[in-house]
Amino acid sequence: MSIAIDKNVAVSMRDGTLLRADIYRPPGSGPHPVLLQRTPYNREFLPLVTMTLDPIRAASAGFTVVIQDVRARWASEGDVFTPYNNEAQDGLDTLDWLAEQSFCDGNIGAYGLSYMGGTTWLNAVSGHPALKAISPTTAPNDFWHDHFWRGGALHLSTLVSWALRVIGPAALLRRGLEPVELGTRLAELAEALDRFDETVSQRPLNKLGAARPEDEQFVPFVFEMMQHSTPDDWTASRLFSNRHDQVKVPALIIAGWHDLLLGADLSHYRGMIENGGSKSAREQTRLVVGPWSHAMFLNYVGQVDFGFRSSGYLLDIREDLTQLQLRWFNRWLRGMDEAFTDPPVRIFVQGKNRWRDETEWPPRRAETTPWYLHAGNRLGPEQPAVESSCNYVYDPEDPCPTLGGNLLMPPQYTPGPVAQTAILDRRDVVSFTSKTLGSDLEITGPVTVDLHASTSALDTDWVVKLCDVHPDGRTFNVCDGVLRASHQLREHNLSMTPGDTLCWHLDLWATSHVFAAGHQIRLLVTSSDFPRYDRNPNTGETGTEATASVPALQRIYLGPGTPSCVNLPVVPGK
Repeated sequence: MSIAIDKNVAVSMRDGTLLRADIYRPPGSGPHPVLLQRTPYNREFLPLVTMTLDPIRAASAGFTVVIQDVRARWASEGDVFTPYNNEAQDGLDTLDWLAEQSFCDGNIGAYGLSYMGGTTWLNAVSGHPALKAISPTTAPNDFWHDHFWRGGALHLSTLVSWALRVIGPAALLRRGLEPVELGTRLAELAEALDRFDETVSQRPLNKLGAARPEDEQFVPFVFEMMQHSTPDDWTASRLFSNRHDQVKVPALIIAGWHDLLLGADLSHYRGMIENGGSKSAREQTRLVVGPWSHAMFLNYVGQVDFGFRSSGYLLDIREDLTQLQLRWFNRWLRGMDEAFTDPPVRIFVQGKNRWRDETEWPPRRAETTPWYLHAGNRLGPEQPAVESSCNYVYDPEDPCPTLGGNLLMPPQYTPGPVAQTAILDRRDVVSFTSKTLGSDLEITGPVTVDLHASTSALDTDWVVKLCDVHPDGRTFNVCDGVLRASHQLREHNLSMTPGDTLCWHLDLWATSHVFAAGHQIRLLVTSSDFPRYDRNPNTGETGTEATASVPALQRIYLGPGTPSCVNLPVVPGK
């Protein structure tokens, strides 16, 4: 028997707005458990909405799958789209509607990637009794701390490219513009994206012409976000924001080491294990982390091939992401306990290129080990014996270009591990390199940096990359972090005068990576990563408001009294 697909099914929200969905129904008569995905990216665009879970296979396996356009997107009614503005309320109304349908057996699961993962977490906060489990993949948590900002810096390219490439065209199409005006506006978008570096280089950013500040029905959220350079009630209200104590159902969290939302996924797991709103939420939540970048589940990530086992389409030569999630939902929506007996944590160890099961995250056996920055651009586990320093000039008008990392940017910027050759000789990049390793060194867990440094500026940024130097000399980024000085000062209620030496704490998120024998460990220090992040103008103004900039003299201190170091979670060898 064939599955049935009901197209454009209208679901009424409490204010009368109609949101439309496609429903994939299993063969035979129901009722069946339901899987819900809510998307702003067009429920009919199958390459995206089926990326982690194929609705046709799910329906064939006995699940009814509902994929719904969120408010103000595609076939759903609504005025102007604002990210996450209505998702909690609309998600609850949709769950109420589903629970009353004859095709639903009273058991609902929610799933989705990226934005859809965000709507999944907001569904879980509702506490709806029919929702029994969730499976969010690379999903945001807090709007400010790990989504559109990081370490106080704005994810500039993520915001602008997402608004113009993904949200903008559909926003224009639903405006009912005359064909000539529509064509003109779409051409403007294309031009802005084709000249992307020029688009995001204009000042001030809060008057970004390509986003049409005067057009309140286009992508107004771009400018609204730029008004919140510090976390506040508005940013806290946008998303899930660590409300794990309100989640009573277990979560299967799928993440990637090179994903834009890795920090969010790891905070979700920690929040559920420590604060989940029920015993099953705390004890049954699971975490899977592959070597992937955002919305890319292939074995080739950036410029590195992690091997066939790493692919999300044949996980460890066992199953794909669809089958993994169907096993999960069979366990929680059908009571098939034997369907999912996986360990709490499954991670892909890069360098070794093998999957490994863990009982916890981060692994308790990993020993936090500082590797210190030394004079002569050396890096090693021994503490420096003499006072020394080095310096560089950061000029916002000639920023260090983006080269790999946890990116969600236009396709000309390659996410993941990328050879850093193009920036190694820049005057604003300082590198510290270890001796050649005589044996494998595995790091698995959070990576942080304590950087003792001063700046001549009123405010500035620090950017640090942990890298693996291969025997042929190629340097590949492993993980990185950014910190806006004013962000740390504000967080700790501190002040700074230009020239003051402070210890700056950078969060490089986490990784699982083996530095193989014959390789070297390298740390790169600079003050920009553009256009990934907005440029700090060094004037004390925000990057979005500044109309000019000044160069800054940055000095890094390396002595025993100022032990700048990278803290590595070293897993002892067997």
